[in-house]
Amino acid sequence: MAAQPEAQKQPSWWQRIFTTAPRGQYAVDEKQQVVKENEFVIMRWNLLFLIFDFIIIPLPLWIDIFCPIFAAVYGLFVGWLGAFLLTVCAWRSLQANYLMNRVVDDTWEDKIPRNTDEERRLADNLQHLVMMCGYKEPMEVICQSIDSLAAQSVAHRLIVVIGLEEGTPDVAEKAARLKERYARSFKRFHVTKHPKQWAGGREIRGKCSNANYTMRAAVTRLEEYGDLDLSCTTATSCDTDSIFAPRYFENLGYQFLTSPKAKEVVWQAPLYYNHFLNERPFYVRAIGIMRAAYMLGFLIPFNINTMSIFSFSLDLCIKGEFFHAHYQMDDIIYTLTCMQALQKRVEILMIPMPVVSGPTSGGSQCEEFSEWFRQSERWTIGACEVFHYFVVKRRRYNCAAAMSYGTWFVIYYGFILCSLTLTGLAGFINYALVNAKRDTIQQMAEHTGQYPLDAAANTGVMIAGFSGLAWTYIVFLIFFYLDREGCKLIYHLKMKPQGAEDTGFCQNFKDWILMWPSLVMYSCVSYWAIIKVAFYGKRVCGHDPSSKDNLRGLPLGEALTSEASTAAEASESDA
Repeated sequence: MAAQPEAQKQPSWWQRIFTTAPRGQYAVDEKQQVVKENEFVIMRWNLLFLIFDFIIIPLPLWIDIFCPIFAAVYGLFVGWLGAFLLTVCAWRSLQANYLMNRVVDDTWEDKIPRNTDEERRLADNLQHLVMMCGYKEPMEVICQSIDSLAAQSVAHRLIVVIGLEEGTPDVAEKAARLKERYARSFKRFHVTKHPKQWAGGREIRGKCSNANYTMRAAVTRLEEYGDLDLSCTTATSCDTDSIFAPRYFENLGYQFLTSPKAKEVVWQAPLYYNHFLNERPFYVRAIGIMRAAYMLGFLIPFNINTMSIFSFSLDLCIKGEFFHAHYQMDDIIYTLTCMQALQKRVEILMIPMPVVSGPTSGGSQCEEFSEWFRQSERWTIGACEVFHYFVVKRRRYNCAAAMSYGTWFVIYYGFILCSLTLTGLAGFINYALVNAKRDTIQQMAEHTGQYPLDAAANTGVMIAGFSGLAWTYIVFLIFFYLDREGCKLIYHLKMKPQGAEDTGFCQNFKDWILMWPSLVMYSCVSYWAIIKVAFYGKRVCGHDPSSKDNLRGLPLGEALTSEASTAAEASESDA
């Protein structure tokens, strides 16, 4: 097979800026370059998600014409099932929050075992490969993320690789500036330039393909330096708007060297979208708080998938053949490729350290909504696309793993994110129209024998329905409490300036009241996205990255900047 773009030797001045492209066994992604004649087919497994759009959600609006009792029971069942799942989520989230508060000031480097020669070798040679993929993000955003890496308590163990796209404006200039600023802040620092369609014509532009190229290039570099020791090397995938807790990698190293299943698990830190989330519109803040709670309550404890910023052993990454360049959702697809490599479900372990990630943002209210809508749509399309991949590859997992993972995937992405609020809304609309449909139900009852509920029964159903909604709002209060506790952790760890994310009572009350409407808005976008991907197929499965232009200039706080400078000076003196 012919060598891929940029595999040949580059001019010397270019090599000084960009890391050498993947070479040797990592230079050709043969599996992903295979051309499939029947790639674009009409029937795709993601069409099964249309069941939520056309059956589960609208069912309360018409089923009472044929069976009023079933309509009432169905509406109450869905509403209270959703309330129960959210309660489980809140309980799990509170447990995770308690754990983080309990260990927030612990150190981990001194807990790494060094009792035998092998343990001392692993402890002394432990290293963390950190891959940060970017495209058109402002330099201020990229630098504040790298500053949080430079402020790590074990920055001297970090090999940081910034993966820029070939189409990044002024890519060479940006790479040179980054290398000049951070060359001595870590064990090693590199910048790669991902050529368009490096993995073949089916490659999708975005983080998956960029990560595939960047990680392969990084492993090539480690091999050339003689540092490719899979027994003591972790890897972390992150975005350019990620702020890490100062002891994130210290804890990761401890877990990696002490876990008996270190090469079979993936680590996920709780994500908080508090990049000045208090200045965003109510629907952006509501979804940001919801995503943080769902991470703690669903994604991690039920091993559904990682999200945005996650860590793993480099050995598992190589066994899973890096990242799948034909898909857009790098976090979900990585979980599935690891499942294929291990032939079982991948356990997700929590790093008890908060990580700050940027929410959707815009320069005006119109841009805010447009960016929020665009990213919400992309997340659902990506989930549908990955579901198709999961079903196609179902024979590569053992039966129990496939059944359990598929069940939780559908519950989370199909029911919780898309159907839960819309089905409840459909039920409320149905009972608001009960008088208008009474004559029709009476006429149908002459044939079916299913007569409409009397006034007392309707009142009882309405009370039970609103009770479920009231319980849901109590759970929302817990979500807001978790957000406040997360901000306290962020302040305590000096990841953001004290008070930067504070909100007043009036704003919290307003956003709490509008939480359910915000989730309805999000579910409407998911509803539309399912139809869109069903109609257009693979053509809409592209990675349209979040705009981070309006995140520029967000301060990290004097303490973090000071720690980054100190770490850089220490690394320089060690060198």
